Amino acid sequence: MSLTNELTELPESFEAGTTVSYRKAFSSYPASEWTLTLYLAGASVTEIEATPDSDDFVVTISPAGTSGSFVDGVYEWVERVSKGDEVYTVDSGVVHITPNLAEAAPGDRQSWLERSIVVLKAHVEGRMTAGMESYSIAGRAVSKMPIKDAVSLLTSLEARLARLQQPSKVSRSVLVQFTQTGMKR
Repeated sequence: MSLTNELTELPESFEAGTTVSYRKAFSSYPASEWTLTLYLAGASVTEIEATPDSDDFVVTISPAGTSGSFVDGVYEWVERVSKGDEVYTVDSGVVHITPNLAEAAPGDRQSWLERSIVVLKAHVEGRMTAGMESYSIAGRAVSKMPIKDAVSLLTSLEARLARLQQPSKVSRSVLVQFTQTGMKR
């Protein structure tokens, strides 16, 4: 990485399972005398010790540091320098660690809407062949969602998903009639 593109702080977001490296310098805490540690705390917790480079610190989060059981999400972070019994917080903030798509399984990145639509479609298709909305066996009654309600909900969820996927498109027709004031119809 060239010096012109080198990061000087932890970015606001990055993808789990990727390398993130940045250089920090503190005139009061030179790397030749101090140790810098980055702590990340959220759904998972990790700490990374920076590597000294002259009087600068190079913080490198390896792909293994945010892979496997590491949970994506919003994390608080803090950088602390230490020397002997002295420990000081030198910087802090929040970072969003996005999912590692290289480790994704089928369906992992589907939204609730997408998963719900799949389930409702299977429900409606299964009900079309079975046809029963309720039944009773040995005094126990089971009632399923009426097919009309399931189709209505499915239509509503599909429209909502379409609006989210294409927010600039109008999802339903709107009829408008303009008349002049005082004109009779």
